[in-house]
Amino acid sequence: MTMIRTTLAEQAYQELRARIVSGRLPGGRRLLPNELAADLGISPTPVKEACLRLEADGLVATSTRRGMVVRSYSEEDVEELYAARILIEKGAVEAAFDTGRMTDTLCRDLSRSLDRHRQFAAGTSLDDLAQALVHDRAFHSTLVEAAGIRTISEAHARILGQTHTLFVSVPGDYERSVDEHGAVLDAITAGDRQQTVQALVHHLARSRENTLRQVRILAEQAPRS
Repeated sequence: MTMIRTTLAEQAYQELRARIVSGRLPGGRRLLPNELAADLGISPTPVKEACLRLEADGLVATSTRRGMVVRSYSEEDVEELYAARILIEKGAVEAAFDTGRMTDTLCRDLSRSLDRHRQFAAGTSLDDLAQALVHDRAFHSTLVEAAGIRTISEAHARILGQTHTLFVSVPGDYERSVDEHGAVLDAITAGDRQQTVQALVHHLARSRENTLRQVRILAEQAPRS
C-alpha cells in the first residue's frame, strides 16, 4: 500500500508541477486538495503530499488565510533568484572549462536545445511558450550539469523552476532569449572561456530585467482589496 501511495503522490507531484510551470495553475491560485484529487482521479492524501513537495520546491506557499496557493513573486524574490542563478551558472561554466568538460558532445546537446527553443519561441500560444521554456530550461540545465556537481545541479533546477513560472504569465521577447543562447553557444564552440561567461551573464541580466518587468505588470493587474 505504501508503494502505491508513493507512486500516486509522485504522479500528482509531476502533474501539478507541470501545470504550475506551464501557467495552467497561475500565481495566487488556491490549491484545494479535494478539488485537485477529483480532477486527477485519486484520493486527497497523495495530492497533499505532492503539495508539500511543491512547497519545498518554492512553487507553492502556505497562507494562514487561504491555505496552499501557487506562489507569487515580489521584485525582491526575483532579484534574489537571479543573483543565485548568475553565481551558479557562471561558476558551473568556469568549472566545466577548467575540467575540460566543454566537449563537442556538450555543444551538440546545447545546439539541439537551441533549435527546439527557436522553433517554439516565435509562437504566440501558451502551449508554444510552455514548450519554449522546456527547451530554455534544458539549455541552462545542460550548462550547469557540465560542471559535474550533482548538488549544484539540483539546487539550480529548483531555482530555474521558480523563475520560469513567471515567464508564462506575461508576454515577453523570448526570441531575443534564443539569440542570447546562440551567443553563449558560439563562444563555447570557439573555446573562449571569457566570452562564454560574458555572454551568459549578459543573458541572465537581460532575463532578470524582463522578469522584473513582468512582476510589475502582474502587480498592476492584481485586483485591489
